[in-house]
Amino acid sequence: MKYKLIDHTGDLRIMVYGNTYKLLFENALYAMANLIIPISKLDKDKTKEIKIIKKNYDDLMVSFLNDILFYLETENILYYSSDIEVKNNELTGIIYGSEVPYNVEYEYLIKAPTYYNLEIRPEDNYAIIVLDI
Repeated sequence: MKYKLIDHTGDLRIMVYGNTYKLLFENALYAMANLIIPISKLDKDKTKEIKIIKKNYDDLMVSFLNDILFYLETENILYYSSDIEVKNNELTGIIYGSEVPYNVEYEYLIKAPTYYNLEIRPEDNYAIIVLDI
């Protein structure tokens, strides 16, 4: 299991699993994308190189997920898989996704990831992320 929803009033709160920053970031990407549109409805025919440098892992996670939402909004591409490296507050690699079909229904309209109750704890095998809907 890559993630699970946790009860939260008004927003989506997810717990993603992974014992490394790499796994937590990859699973956070998958979880958010799958909550927007079930991955099974998408192809994997688009790729994009990505590089983000921030002062800490919290900023890196929020920026990474915000970038994914930006690409969805501006390019109509939902990235949901990745081959990334995450170390020293830097994320680099390739993300994979699909152009969103015109007739697909969105499960959730996610506005942004938040810093509210954000926890990134690879040493404890989880991260908790609240997504504003």
